[in-house]
Amino acid sequence: MFGRPLVRDYTDVAELVGLCDINPARLKLAQAQLGGNIPGFTDFDEMLDKVDCDAVIVTTPCGTHHQFIIKALERGLDVISEKAMTVDAEKVRAILEAERKSTGTLKVTFNYRYVPYVTEIKRLLREGVIGDIQSVELHWFLDTLHGADYFRRWHRRKENSGGLLVHKATHHFDLVNWWIDADPLTVFAMGSRFFYGPTREKRGERCLTCKYKDSCEFYMDLTEHKSYAKLYLAAEQYDGYYRDRCIFSPEINIEDTMHVMARYSKGIQFSYTLTAYSPFEGWRLVINGNKGRLEASEPHSFIPEEAPDFATRTKSKQLIDAWEAARGNMEPEKEGLIIIYPLFGGVKVHRVPKATGGHGGGDERLRDMLFRTGTPDPLGHAAGSRAGAMSVLLGAAANESIATGQPVSIPGLLGAELSAALGLE
Repeated sequence: MFGRPLVRDYTDVAELVGLCDINPARLKLAQAQLGGNIPGFTDFDEMLDKVDCDAVIVTTPCGTHHQFIIKALERGLDVISEKAMTVDAEKVRAILEAERKSTGTLKVTFNYRYVPYVTEIKRLLREGVIGDIQSVELHWFLDTLHGADYFRRWHRRKENSGGLLVHKATHHFDLVNWWIDADPLTVFAMGSRFFYGPTREKRGERCLTCKYKDSCEFYMDLTEHKSYAKLYLAAEQYDGYYRDRCIFSPEINIEDTMHVMARYSKGIQFSYTLTAYSPFEGWRLVINGNKGRLEASEPHSFIPEEAPDFATRTKSKQLIDAWEAARGNMEPEKEGLIIIYPLFGGVKVHRVPKATGGHGGGDERLRDMLFRTGTPDPLGHAAGSRAGAMSVLLGAAANESIATGQPVSIPGLLGAELSAALGLE
């Protein structure tokens, strides 16, 4: 996402002057892949003491972001943080307070905003094609490949990731906040763990040593992936991090099935679902206004034939719309449709060609915005700490609502002073 592009595409505007990873094997691998004799450190404070830099890019597990963001801001440095900015309201408050006291600024890398298809939705809404926005429905589907992966890795513990309502849904919530130009205020949510976790007795600690590997639909062989073997297997001895932990482990404490309802400023209503074990992957969106309705959807992957074997599913997945497949159309999607239904009849279809590149073409556009000063931004793609906070707080409020069974106020999570500073109603 950052390392290779910085040393390949942005040497005219940026220089990578230091790398930090607590795992020495991963650090050496990054240094070798990036070249240029970039200094490496296993201690963040030591790196900041010894390296002359203008900005820090934070790409650690979400639950640790606040530590590095705050330390860098306290030194007056600019910070670029991967999403999610952090994982709970307490850490959001600490980050916002640190930025208020710092000469540095914080940017959050919401690369999904930059996907051309997503950008076109923003443009149409800004033009008022459906009038004043009144309600939003967003349904997100993670399949048994990508979805399962969150339950193998560090994300499976809520203290590390905030659960999928923070780590994953921060993308989705940010899109909604950006599309409708409004803030979530009150949140109610339900969440369960139906599929992953200790739902079967035949389970082990990890795939590599599991005695049920020949019969498990989720067995992943790290030794078959050269890059994974170098990045994870060769580094395990230093920190004990296993990339292939069992998805049926009792250690898992995040939900796999979630439903969120929220009231936004301007009275807008929002409904959201996330399923992490769907047969296909993608999302479907409906936005209702007083002049019409916008519908959009984006397929991410579909497996044409039933394949209980994980490796087979991985190799056979395609960019096919599941709803089109049900109609017999198995052609990979080459364009996205944004459908506008005017209130009193008719239909208008906007066609957006599929973009190439990482994350649907969003990564390169995001990097240009971050590193090339003066990049035009008429739709407000660039995101700072406020956007980072609002997307996290929606997920954090949903987590609290799941735990308590009660609606949760986002201004209440922030406190009066910070709520006023952010302009929350």
